[in-house]
Amino acid sequence: MSKKSTRSSQPKPDPDVAAKTTTVSTLKKILFVSKPLLELEDAGSGRLCLERFHHPGKGQSALFITHPNGQIMELLEYSEPRRSWLINNEVCSNGKIYMTMPFDPTLLAVHHLRKHCDQKAISLDSIAVEDPSTTRLLTKFVPSQGLKCIADVKVSADLTFYKYNAERTMAWLALKTRQVQAVLKAKQIHCGQNAAQSQNFVRSEKLQVENNSNDVDYLRMACDIVGRYLDIDLHEMLTHYLDIPKEIQALAEEKNATQKRKSQQGQAGGAQSKKIKLNAESEQDQSTELKKSGLIDSDSGGSPPTPKAPTPLKEHSMTAKEKALAKGARGSKSITSFFKVK
Repeated sequence: MSKKSTRSSQPKPDPDVAAKTTTVSTLKKILFVSKPLLELEDAGSGRLCLERFHHPGKGQSALFITHPNGQIMELLEYSEPRRSWLINNEVCSNGKIYMTMPFDPTLLAVHHLRKHCDQKAISLDSIAVEDPSTTRLLTKFVPSQGLKCIADVKVSADLTFYKYNAERTMAWLALKTRQVQAVLKAKQIHCGQNAAQSQNFVRSEKLQVENNSNDVDYLRMACDIVGRYLDIDLHEMLTHYLDIPKEIQALAEEKNATQKRKSQQGQAGGAQSKKIKLNAESEQDQSTELKKSGLIDSDSGGSPPTPKAPTPLKEHSMTAKEKALAKGARGSKSITSFFKVK
């Protein structure tokens, strides 16, 4: 008995449709990493690691990229609504951008030393024992020279103790702010009211010079950059220490100065125009008096009249009737002659 081969009744998939169908196997993200960090990982000296440390400016933990050799960089996240990425033939709905940025880790240590080492000197291993990430940050990534800028150092045997110094910290933060200000000024970063303008769209060189000439705007922006790694109260203390007026106060003072300058110019212009008006009115009054007296002709535009030659008298021509009356009156006497008193 012969056996019959059976075939599947399912249709074969269309190769064109199969080529168009794609699946995303893993979640993909766009990350811009600093070139020195990538070179360190390619050299085989260690792998990069994502770690979370307390960020004083945000008041919560944030992501940082660390390397076993002690380098650390902040991981910034830029997110805009309705943004996606096209990766090969796939559409990645996560349109966020991640970027590494170098910074001084001593700024993160200021928060912990203010919190734990304000009253007495404590070793770094004893600070925030309940939070291992804090101990790792202070012992592995914060340089010892940086801690000397913000604290008093006491060495006993093999142990090193640190006590927070507010005056030294404020002086160090002011120095860091001045350094950032110098970099912003050297790169001609737009600050102040024109900060939203891009340097590529500056049409006037005069505008660029005026914008770069305001050192207070550069100092305020540098203080804000340093202050984003500090507690809010410490940021305000730094602003007061550098004697930086608040932006609203600076705008109000600039507006008042502009209005005062315009007012002074308006008063000077008003006095000048009033003087000209008074002179014009005086001349007009004199012209009116001369016109009334007949010394100035009204049609001459206020100029003295030119003397005119006297018009010669024309001989009156008598009509025929007047000639007849005159002929009849010859030899007659006037009526007044009858009333003469003798």
